[in-house]
Amino acid sequence: MIGRQQVIRALGITIALALIVGAFFSFNFTLHQEPAPLLRLDRPQANPSPADVGLDFSAPGLDGKEIDLSHYRGHPVIVDFWATWCGPCRKQIPELVALYKKYNKSRGLVIIGVSCDLIQGDGLRAVAPFVEEFRINYPIALADERLVDDMGVEAIPTTLFVGPDGKMVSRLVGARHPGEISASAKQLLDGVKGHGAPAKPEENRGHVVNISVVN
Repeated sequence: MIGRQQVIRALGITIALALIVGAFFSFNFTLHQEPAPLLRLDRPQANPSPADVGLDFSAPGLDGKEIDLSHYRGHPVIVDFWATWCGPCRKQIPELVALYKKYNKSRGLVIIGVSCDLIQGDGLRAVAPFVEEFRINYPIALADERLVDDMGVEAIPTTLFVGPDGKMVSRLVGARHPGEISASAKQLLDGVKGHGAPAKPEENRGHVVNISVVN
């Protein structure tokens, strides 16, 4: 016959295991769903641009040449703030890669990935291998603390959808369910006057880092 003390011990072990399993799944869910906070600066955060003011920023690309948002006026633009260490960012990048492949030439869609690895993480050395691993086919800019503060980015991924006039159409914070990035991109593209295909973005100004990985 099993003694009372043995029953209590077995019950305690079962409860402890249940708590451990529950904590693991809770952490795993958070890793894939919640935006990752960025380390903040000591100075007060700047307010993001009002809706009636065009967004603008300039940041170095992977090759050191400047990527300037203003050079893409006249084109719908998606700006994605991300980092290699951010689980939710990893989740949505393949969808952005597919969108760029589908709409860059046909609809003039521009996507700029803004890496935050220089602010928090392993720095520049982590970015290029990540870009190759995930086959990122759009330009990558490198953010510093001032840029994320000026753009009002408090957590990543933060994805901005910018109209051809430079004004922000919508903003998503955190990894979304599959298809939500695409739905916002379609809304952005459908808002372009005439629903036509704008001219292909210029690639010879030295402000764009084109990264393509051949299968």
